[in-house]
Amino acid sequence: MEKGNYANLTTKQLLKRKKYAFILLLILIAAIVLDGLVLIYNLVIGNGFINTLFVGIAICVVIFIPIYMGKKKIEGELKNREGN
Repeated sequence: MEKGNYANLTTKQLLKRKKYAFILLLILIAAIVLDGLVLIYNLVIGNGFINTLFVGIAICVVIFIPIYMGKKKIEGELKNREGN
């Protein structure tokens, strides 16, 4: 088994955490796409480049990375348990 706090959880708990991580990742991806579309829309209609829209994208990416890495660890732990 993988070392860390995932080894102490049951398979059901891991599957639940994996599902929640997937939902959070979908929400973050939707927020990034929406923010990018607003940025492109503002450029097209001539309002110019708005730097504050990149702050939202940057925050979403910073939150996205640890959730994605945790999801990968959960998948690795579940794979190890299937092998045993």
